[in-house]
Amino acid sequence: MAHVLYTHCDAGKGDTLIDHWLRSAKLHVDLTDIEIVVIDFGLTETQRAQLRNEGVTLWPARADGRTPNIQYREIAAYLATRPDIDQVVYSDCGDLVFQADITPILKYEKTKMKAVVEPEFNLALHGITLGFGDVRPEWLAEIRKMLGERPTANCGFVVGPREKMASVWATYRTFCHGVALHGTDQLIINYILRRDGFVELERIWNYVTFLNGERFYYDSDRFLCNREGRIPVVHNAGRYDSVRTITGFGYRCGRIRPRAFSESIRLFYRSLNWLHGVFRNRATDDRCRPA
Repeated sequence: MAHVLYTHCDAGKGDTLIDHWLRSAKLHVDLTDIEIVVIDFGLTETQRAQLRNEGVTLWPARADGRTPNIQYREIAAYLATRPDIDQVVYSDCGDLVFQADITPILKYEKTKMKAVVEPEFNLALHGITLGFGDVRPEWLAEIRKMLGERPTANCGFVVGPREKMASVWATYRTFCHGVALHGTDQLIINYILRRDGFVELERIWNYVTFLNGERFYYDSDRFLCNREGRIPVVHNAGRYDSVRTITGFGYRCGRIRPRAFSESIRLFYRSLNWLHGVFRNRATDDRCRPA
């Protein structure tokens, strides 16, 4: 059966998609049984022509919400037309590149979703930094109960069987009344991961540079490496460019910010998490204190 590697994009990131994400995938990923699909949220005609010339399938879509959220609506619609698909890989494209083949992780535990957990991020930090405004109030307690204080997965690179990836949108619609906020997709997918069980991938399969305490570097060929060698999937994540760890990021290019920059951001997030715990415990003590 065939597999799908897909992303979503608009005109603003279209050139990055072509010059870095697609280029790196074609150079490093064994695409023998993989179809590349791009959900088109407003690419230019020139970009569309370039992608078609590279054999990419385009799925036209309307950008009527925050695209990382509504892209799950579109992939559900696409997969409804493709019963022949086995595994589905979602990947961000504006800040992620491939440096090695990803097909090994498609070959095992094929009934489960797979993702990389960020040890420094959790539900509390999601609420503080991103908010729960898209979530229906009556479902928020259920999400909190399921995720608890455990670290959450970064959902800029997620693998799963066709049926599970196609069902994400149905769960989103149940739990959410909006599609406007950054990160709501990640919240819902983490709920699904914890509810159904998932395979926690090694960090190298979605190497998030943001909040990363490990040392990594460019080798002489301009590939990003850690102590184990070349990193298969590098994700220069960050809501804003100002907090991304690598400036001018792309395939075999970029400059790593001074380590003190990353450490200061990690310290800030840890402080937020600590303060949240202090105030939560204080509120619990107040509720438990006899009248």
